[in-house]
Amino acid sequence: MIAQTITVDEAGRITLPETILRALRLQPKLEVVIELVEGGAVIKPKHPKTPITERIAAMNLPVAHWKQMEHEIEAGRLE
Repeated sequence: MIAQTITVDEAGRITLPETILRALRLQPKLEVVIELVEGGAVIKPKHPKTPITERIAAMNLPVAHWKQMEHEIEAGRLE
């Protein structure tokens, strides 16, 4: 576990130490998610969601199943 004390600046910002950035594999311009939890906050990288078409294609389904998959998506059972 890595723990460090940092200071909030006058604008309400914090600068994450390099050790934390490396541990989280955060790069400049990468979006993060800040989640409020009891007693504090959790900061984690925001992983881009794979588009549904790529997820379906990765399933390697026979073409006959694509119509059924389309119905499942339209019904909201797949995201």
